[in-house]
Amino acid sequence: MAGGEQRGAAGGAERVALKKEIGLVSACAIIIGNIIGSGIFISPKGVLEHTGSVGLALVIWVLGGGVAALGSLCYAELGVTIPKSGGDYSYVTEIFGGLAGFLLLWSAVLIMYPTSLAVIALTFSNYVLQPVFPNCIPPYNASRILSMVCLLLLTWVNSSSVRWATRIQDIFTAGKLLALALIIIVGFIQIFKGNYKELTPSNAFNFWMTPSVGHLALAFLQGSFAFSGWNFLNYVTEELVDPRRLCFSGAREGHLPSLLAMIHVKHCTPIPALLVCCLATLIIMLVGDTYTLINYVSFINYLCYGVTIIGLIVLRWKKPKIFRPIKVNLLVPITYLAFWAFLLIFSLYSEPVVCGVGLIIILTGVPVFFLGVYWRNKPKCVNRLIGKAAPRCLTALLGPLVVLRSAGICLTPDASALNQPGNHPREPDHRSQSQAAPGHKVPLASAVLLWPDSTCL
Repeated sequence: MAGGEQRGAAGGAERVALKKEIGLVSACAIIIGNIIGSGIFISPKGVLEHTGSVGLALVIWVLGGGVAALGSLCYAELGVTIPKSGGDYSYVTEIFGGLAGFLLLWSAVLIMYPTSLAVIALTFSNYVLQPVFPNCIPPYNASRILSMVCLLLLTWVNSSSVRWATRIQDIFTAGKLLALALIIIVGFIQIFKGNYKELTPSNAFNFWMTPSVGHLALAFLQGSFAFSGWNFLNYVTEELVDPRRLCFSGAREGHLPSLLAMIHVKHCTPIPALLVCCLATLIIMLVGDTYTLINYVSFINYLCYGVTIIGLIVLRWKKPKIFRPIKVNLLVPITYLAFWAFLLIFSLYSEPVVCGVGLIIILTGVPVFFLGVYWRNKPKCVNRLIGKAAPRCLTALLGPLVVLRSAGICLTPDASALNQPGNHPREPDHRSQSQAAPGHKVPLASAVLLWPDSTCL
């Protein structure tokens, strides 16, 4: 849920940006909603299948929570040392440079976010359809169709209204908490009735299969999906907005097409970014089952977490005197990275195809980076191919006036259009017109679609 429009003046020029419209309650709901997602309702099965006993499954859950706590401490230091929105991407870009940051952004846009959404949608559809098919697993086609309908509906809501999106988030978060509370209460009731034989040490570690090291690594991947979201606050360091702010951070650094940094001036929502994410999610839904997708996204998540925490150690060495309001003991990142190395190595050994595909997709970002980002003096024909002419295409196809904003500066295909009645409530700043000349390069901060009858500016 992106924020709404924010107006401000800087040197006589106004600025259109995402508004800090999400309050404390909604912010807490978003954080809880990211941590307590669908994973807690589906990961326990995967953990139990790979561990072979109830007792070892509980040990995996405790260790997984401890590792997440170590990671969150490391991210707390990074968040206050590099106070930028964008989370992992901003830190990796700052510490390791553009290529590493781009690859992390590439993996987030193509793998992490769409796959997580696909898992959530599939989990929801399976739970909804289970009462209809009480004696069997819901049919593949029914589950996928319902998942796609839900995804398209939520994409439309997020594109149409910030407030409706946050209200739906609040409602679903409350529903998840209520469901968890109900499960916990029923569990305690059963314990008080004496039905806890499976939790006694003699029964809890009664293995129905002997788990290998690879099985334990996959169990950790399944459990880590339920804990994912602990690094969410690092995406909102500068302002309270949804993690889709990552698209804006990427476009600001020139690592994403300007199209993904556009927001609709009336609804103030990042429609292009939402549509790209929706399309990627629809494709991923069709290529794997829920538990395979969890292994897939958890492996890539942990890979990115580890690279980011390595950056914390590198930053300590490169800039030892930089101000750090929070500074963790070096044993914290070292312990996390030891577990990280174990998890990645044995996950890759146990699921070479799933994890290998993720690595290959990440590496495909290398040529994209050098062609689209590093190679700056590209011919005009190449610029058109890689999407720098996308705003003009949108103008021709959709009819709106495309307005690019950078530090309060307007950049338009035709700056004089801003003077037409109904397009702007005031005379635009002379600096905006002069810098809107065709071919003039202005660093992109954000972009909006301004319809002719809009009065949002």
